[in-house]
Amino acid sequence: MGRSVLVNGRVFDGTKVLADGTTVVVEGSRITSVTAAPVETGPEDVIHDLVGKMLMPGMVQCHFHTGFGTDAGNPSPYLGHGMPAAFLGMVAAKNAQIAIDFGVTSIIGSSNGDLLDVCLKEAILLGHIVGPRVIPCTREMIASGDSADGDNRSWYMGVQHHGLIRRTDGVENMRQAVREEVGRGCEIVKLAISDGHGSQIIPEWNYISEEEIEVAVETAHSRQAMVRAHCPTRTGIIQCAKAGVDIIDHADMIDDEGIEAVLAANATVVPSFLWSERFMGIAEGWDYANGPFPIGNGFPETQERTDHRLAGIKRQFEHSVSMLPKMRDAGVRLVLGDDYGFAMMPHGDYASEMELYVKLGVPPIEVMQWGTRNGAQAMGRHGVDLGEIAEGKLADLVVLSGDPTSDVLVYRDPSNIELVLKDGQIQKDLLTTAV
Repeated sequence: MGRSVLVNGRVFDGTKVLADGTTVVVEGSRITSVTAAPVETGPEDVIHDLVGKMLMPGMVQCHFHTGFGTDAGNPSPYLGHGMPAAFLGMVAAKNAQIAIDFGVTSIIGSSNGDLLDVCLKEAILLGHIVGPRVIPCTREMIASGDSADGDNRSWYMGVQHHGLIRRTDGVENMRQAVREEVGRGCEIVKLAISDGHGSQIIPEWNYISEEEIEVAVETAHSRQAMVRAHCPTRTGIIQCAKAGVDIIDHADMIDDEGIEAVLAANATVVPSFLWSERFMGIAEGWDYANGPFPIGNGFPETQERTDHRLAGIKRQFEHSVSMLPKMRDAGVRLVLGDDYGFAMMPHGDYASEMELYVKLGVPPIEVMQWGTRNGAQAMGRHGVDLGEIAEGKLADLVVLSGDPTSDVLVYRDPSNIELVLKDGQIQKDLLTTAV
C-alpha cells in the first residue's frame, strides 16, 4: 500500500512552524518522515499538494461532554435527564462527527451517564460511526448536598435515575464507585469538588474531602485510569494537585500556592473561560424573579440574590483572568476544552474559546500549542504518540486553508478544515489537489 506524501504546505509541528518546503510522509498509521529534502515517490503514493495551506497535528478537546446538545431537548443537560439514553447516544454520535469536522482527533471525556463515552468509543473503534479517539469518562462523583445532587435538588420528584451524577459519600463508597466505573470501561474519573465556576459563586469550602480525593486517585491510578476534578476553590486546587489529580477543571481561584502545587504534580489545567464569559454576557438580561433559573434548593432567584450572585461571579472571573498570565509564565500546562453543548455555546464553537484567550493576551501560536501538544500530554499514556508532527508519531493530522498560528478564527468555519487524518486514515477530505 502506498504512502501519503504531503508537500508544499506550511507545517506547524505542535510547537513551532517549520521551515518552508518541509514534506511530511505518512505510511500506515504513523509519520515516517519530516524533511526539507526532496522525497522520491512511487506510483502507489498519494501526493497531497498543500500549497497555500497549513498542516498541523490533530486538535485535542480536553473537556468534552458527549451527550450535551441543544437537540437533546434538555433545559438541564448537565443532569443527563434530557432524553432517553438511546437518543443521547445519537447526540453523542453527532457531536463526534462535529469534532472531526473541526479537526479534533482526540477528546477527553468529562462526565456522562449510561456509559455514553464508553459506547461512543467502541462504536468509533468498530467503524459504526466516524469520530475522534475517546478517553471515556465516568459519571460525575458528587457528595450528598451538592447543588447537582438529584435527591437534594429535586427530592420531591422521587427521581431514581440520577443521570450523569453518582453520589459517593466516604472513602469506601468512593473506592467502590471508582472500581465499578473503571471496570465498565471508563478511563478517566470525574470528581465534583465544590460548587462554582461561571454561573455560581465559588464557596470557600469543598464537598469532597481530602481523604476521598486521595482514595479516588489511588484507586484510579492503580487501574491505569486518570482523574479529573471540577475544582474552582483555592483549597480544592491544592488538595487535588497534592493527591495526584491529573486534570484540574476551571481552577478559578488558583493562587501562587496553587500554581506551585499544580507544577509539582505535573497536572493539567483546563481554564474553560468561554462558559464564564458567555454566561455573564447574557445573565444580566435574564428575569430571574420570573424566569426558569433556580438556585440550588430549587426555588427561584430574587433580584437581591441575582445582584449578589452576578457581582460575585464577575469578581471571581476577574481573579481567574488575572491569574492566567501567572500560570503561563510559570509553565502550567494549559489546554482547550469547555462545556460545549448548551445553546449559548454549541459543539463546534471551538474558535470562540481560542479567540477569547487571544483577546486576553495569549498569542495564537500558543493557543495552538494548548490544543495540540499540551492536549496530547494531558491524555497521559493515551497521548504519548500524539500532538506533534515528528517521525514515529501517530498520523493525526489536519490540513487547513489559512494559518491558525496567526489567526485562530480559521477554526470558525469547518470548510477551512480540508483534510483530517486519524491514525493515518482519512476522516474528512475536502482537498481537490490530491493527484
